This record gives sequence, structure tokens and C-alpha cells, in this order.
Amino acid sequence: MEKYLSIGEVSRLLDIPEHTLRYWQDAGIFSVYQELNNYRKYTIADLLNIAEIAFYRKIGIPVREMEHFSHFSLEDYSKVLTGVGEQLEKQMQSLESMQRAVELKQKHIGEIEFLKKVDFSMERIPFSSVTRFQYSDRDKLVRYTQNPSLYVRLIDTEYPDREVRGMIADGLPCQGELIWKKTEDREYAAFLIEELPDEGYASNLLEKLIPIRSLGKTGIILANFLMSEIQDGRKVDYLKGYAEIIRQ
Repeated sequence: MEKYLSIGEVSRLLDIPEHTLRYWQDAGIFSVYQELNNYRKYTIADLLNIAEIAFYRKIGIPVREMEHFSHFSLEDYSKVLTGVGEQLEKQMQSLESMQRAVELKQKHIGEIEFLKKVDFSMERIPFSSVTRFQYSDRDKLVRYTQNPSLYVRLIDTEYPDREVRGMIADGLPCQGELIWKKTEDREYAAFLIEELPDEGYASNLLEKLIPIRSLGKTGIILANFLMSEIQDGRKVDYLKGYAEIIRQ
């Protein structure tokens, strides 16, 4: 006489919640013997069938595709698995992008902590060009929301109140009007700008330029946004400034 299993036993053996088993059966993914009182009885064959269904669900085949599972041919499997594979590839690309964003922010935290300890650091600028950025430019605005650290302000140290908003243009399909392009014969001192956006954008820019000017005259500054924090109830924006050094 064939041994029957209860839904609770199947649930424990396969680590699948009972409500999921009921849902799959109601969706027509599999069928089992059901008594007049709706008591479900599972055979060993049912157990193995459900285990296979669970495998395909775990690799991402949606329930709507599994409704015809009991009639799948190899061609059906191939078609469904190809679709799942394409979807997984997109998800992997998205996760890789998210991972790069996490690593970038961790790098920025390290840069902020380092620059807080020094007056400045002689560095090469890590990007090659900056394009003009206006909030009315939808394509650039979308790109900005994907990575706010693309934002750069171009500042003339002789007239620090005059600045031009920009965006790192490296990798842009259409760069537009470039407001800065890297040349290899320039030196730059990197330093940390701390700005209070809710207090008229007050910053420590002029104060930070004092020790830098011991190296020579300063030209333009590229202020690259890193990230923000709340400090003593005040929002602080951190920008990494690159001050051009013009040696006499």
C-alpha cells in the first residue's frame, strides 16, 4: 500500500511553506489526491515532482510560466530558461552597478576622512573633461540622479562668487559644451570643501586656499561633489576641490 504524506510533512521535508504548496496547486502547477474534506494527500512521486518545481521556481521561472509545467517539452524548457537567463543577466548587471556605487561611496568616505586631516594633497584630477550642466537638461539630470558625484563646479579663485555648474563628461555620448578639459602640464592641490547648503552655501573655501597659496598663485578650482552628512543637526556637503597651482 502506497504511503501518503500530509501537506505539513511535505512542507517540512522540502522547506516550502504550506501556503505556497496550496498556491501552486490552486494555480494548476501540480495536482494531488484530495479527499472530500479537502485533505490533501501526497505520494512520494508528488514529493519529487514538487521538489523539481521548487528548483525551477528558485532559478526564477515565474508562476505564470509554471502553470503548464506538467506538459513542458524540451522546447518549452529551453524557451522559458532562455527568458529567465536574459532576466538574470540584467539583474546581475544592475547588481554590479549597485556594487560599484557602494564602493565609490566608501572611497569617498575615505577621501573625506583623509582630507580632513591635511591642508591639501597634490593629486592628479581623476577625470578628463567637464561639460556645462543645467537642471533643465533632462538627460544630464537623469545621469546626475544616477550618480550625484558627477557634479562639478568650476570656480575662478580671483572671483570665487562666479562659478559655473558642470558635470564630468567622461563617457557621455554627447558631451555638449565643455567648460574644462584636462591638460597634462597643470598641477593641482586637492583639498576638502565643507559647505552648508541650508545656510546660503557658506563654506570654508577661502580659508582652505590660504595654505595652498604658499605654493604659488591659484587659478581655477574644480569642486567635485562627494557626499553629504548631518553634523550637529546641520547638513554639510563635502566637495573635493582641485585648485590649479600656477608657479611663478
